[in-house]
Amino acid sequence: MYSLRVKIKGLISLPVIALVALFGVPISTLAQSILQSSDGFTLLGNTAITSTGPTVITGGNVGLSPTATSSITGFLVTDGGQAVITPPGGVIATGAVTQQAMTDLMTVASDLNRMTTKRNLTGLDLGGLVLTPGVYTFDGTAAQLADTTLTLDAKGQNDAYWVFNISTTLTTDANANVTVSNLGSNLGADDGIYWNVGAAVSIGADNLMAGNYLAGTSITIGSTTTGNSRVMAEVGAITLDSDNIISNGGPGGNSWDSGLMYHLGSISPIPEPGAFLWLVPLGALGLAFWHRRSLAKIGLRKASKSHRRKVYIYGA
Repeated sequence: MYSLRVKIKGLISLPVIALVALFGVPISTLAQSILQSSDGFTLLGNTAITSTGPTVITGGNVGLSPTATSSITGFLVTDGGQAVITPPGGVIATGAVTQQAMTDLMTVASDLNRMTTKRNLTGLDLGGLVLTPGVYTFDGTAAQLADTTLTLDAKGQNDAYWVFNISTTLTTDANANVTVSNLGSNLGADDGIYWNVGAAVSIGADNLMAGNYLAGTSITIGSTTTGNSRVMAEVGAITLDSDNIISNGGPGGNSWDSGLMYHLGSISPIPEPGAFLWLVPLGALGLAFWHRRSLAKIGLRKASKSHRRKVYIYGA
């Protein structure tokens, strides 16, 4: 009897899930960025953030942890430099907010490393590769030669994601580009790109970057590079030179921080809404059980009241 009750209760809850699937409520709308509070930063550094020339930062804030804000230099708002931060972004003073963002950054970097690898690219140059969504690993250094393009092929999928877990360093030469092709019906607005690098990141001049760059140490970006990116250094400095870094510069204002979600304490892909459509008939079955059970309860209550009236009359 106990197991039967458990099954019935479970079936009763299924209509709610089925209705969500039936009306196409995107699962991604329920998912918070895996970057958590660090999601609000375009630049997040540890020891210093320095810019030479007219760098433009758009889409988020700039902050350091634990080093004092005075180590952010070359910006108009800090020391009269040429670099500017487009509102509503600004410099967040070193403190509880930047500390939490750094903690979240370190957590997500560790959790990304635990994802199952789709393909090991150790020894291959990134330039010229065409990679479909998934997790890719470099056991050592990852590099991209000059005048080459890395193409990320979404294959028409929504919530597409690419994770690059690189053990040591990421280095690109001049004019190296990252592009995304074959976007899904959401036009890339819910895709994610994560460069999870164990040591330093060094991006060459005139690059086209894409995604969230998480460095275990420092990040240096060459002159006049454009990044539809976040740039975050766990233990080290961020160095810029007349660059244009836009954290929400992806398709449809995407900041390349989707495609993945936290589930039961680990990072996993966001499932397509269609994956839940099989719940519709099961939910309907649960609704039928619930309806029959309710009618049975009503019938029992009526019968009980009728019986009490008869006993009262006969007893009189």
